[in-house]
Amino acid sequence: MSPIPDSLRRRRPLSVLSPAALVLLALFMGFYNLGGDLMNDDEGTYLYSSWRVSLGDVPYRDFFVSQAPASFYLGAAVFKIFGTTVPAARALSFLLILGTACLIIRAARKFFHFSASLAYLAAAVFLFTKHIYFLGRMFMPDSAMLFFSTVALYFALKSEAGDGQGKRPPAAFLFGAFAGLATLAKLNAVLLLGGYLSFLLYLWLRSRGKEDSGPQVPRKAAAAIGGFLLTFGLAYALFIIFVPGTYHATLGFHLAKEKIPLSQYAALPFVRLAQFIGNHDYGLIPLAIAGLFASPVFKDKKRALLFFMTLAVLVQVLIPGTFFLRYIVFAFVPLAFFFGDGLAWIGSGKKLKYFLVPAAAVLVLLSLGPTFNLKKLRAFDQDTRALAAFVQDNTADGDYIFGDDPGINFLARRPCPPGLVDVSGAMTRSGQVTAADIRSACESHSVKLILVETSGPAHHLKNLKDYPAFQAYLDEKFAMAGTMPRQFLGVDVYRRK
Repeated sequence: MSPIPDSLRRRRPLSVLSPAALVLLALFMGFYNLGGDLMNDDEGTYLYSSWRVSLGDVPYRDFFVSQAPASFYLGAAVFKIFGTTVPAARALSFLLILGTACLIIRAARKFFHFSASLAYLAAAVFLFTKHIYFLGRMFMPDSAMLFFSTVALYFALKSEAGDGQGKRPPAAFLFGAFAGLATLAKLNAVLLLGGYLSFLLYLWLRSRGKEDSGPQVPRKAAAAIGGFLLTFGLAYALFIIFVPGTYHATLGFHLAKEKIPLSQYAALPFVRLAQFIGNHDYGLIPLAIAGLFASPVFKDKKRALLFFMTLAVLVQVLIPGTFFLRYIVFAFVPLAFFFGDGLAWIGSGKKLKYFLVPAAAVLVLLSLGPTFNLKKLRAFDQDTRALAAFVQDNTADGDYIFGDDPGINFLARRPCPPGLVDVSGAMTRSGQVTAADIRSACESHSVKLILVETSGPAHHLKNLKDYPAFQAYLDEKFAMAGTMPRQFLGVDVYRRK
């Protein structure tokens, strides 16, 4: 494939997208019925954690949660200002995702010379891609990580944009600082620093022996590391020193997760990449791959930077343990720029474009189908609300309850035993939480109700390695009050005898 001239990227694109229409569509899709669907137990953990932080608790010391702390403090600030509600927390998430899309537009225009409509189109496909859109509609640490990571990428691109020799190390420093903030939201964002340093190593190796080789590369590397240490390094060190339990919750727990047997591992990275492309990402990713090959990736430092950043994130498909596609969600940001290159390449063809443009349009529209599913957009979860109301009606303020989803604690405003806030499937499968642990915590806090998801895709308490011992504890100390539906789940409700 021949390189795409910048003049083609600056032409009016294959379709005209009104920025005003995109903003209005984004706001409608982001905020309509924002608190309707409540079926996300991961989100429940983060809502509960932010609520407890807003009350003065400190994560890791006062309750166990297995994520970095930044998003909990952001959520707590929102609760303090706008009230402790699900829509308030989710509005923060969507605004962060929308801010990420705006940064993509800005970078596409400034650094890659996309036309306005092509930049908006690339950002729109990014924003409405299934994994990005639904992350924005939920309160998850991934949203803050995506925003801070994209700010970091913007400054990394700025450091290679030829804005003057004096500005490059400060831009690299700001890259490191925002990469550190992203890592404070979600630890896997540390891979951004690895990607940037790999890119700088590539530049250094490429420039060895040339007249223009100088101290810029090591200076930028030092500036990036310095920025990262100033934000993440300092904050994490303070937590390690002054907050007991920080290491176990943020690193030790993850290192102790159940590992996939080596015999099952060989094909797994390829399966995960296939899932990444096939799970409603077959509109953005194939065009991004076309753009990657159509563009002079290794002749343009900024595109080489995008390549190394993408590679650094995708290395997570090699994880020999629990893996979710949201682990590699930041890859959609650099891929959005390659997607724009792919569209420009298609538009540059004389004959093939009459075939390729409709094919690309069909792929994109099909991949965005789940996002524009009106039934899902209008969903209103009565079952979860009924379960939270039952908890409120059958307990008093300050009574502890425990279950698979601490989101019920959040909705009912009831505390959970501190050590049992984040009892995930990864913890139960790896034996890091046992029936004895649950008995000890529930008895020491006189838990009044235990809610156990037992049917459908339940995967937390159901996966306890010693589940019979847990059931024996329930039978000994609690009486079953009945089973309540929660959409596709059944929740067994146990009341203390």
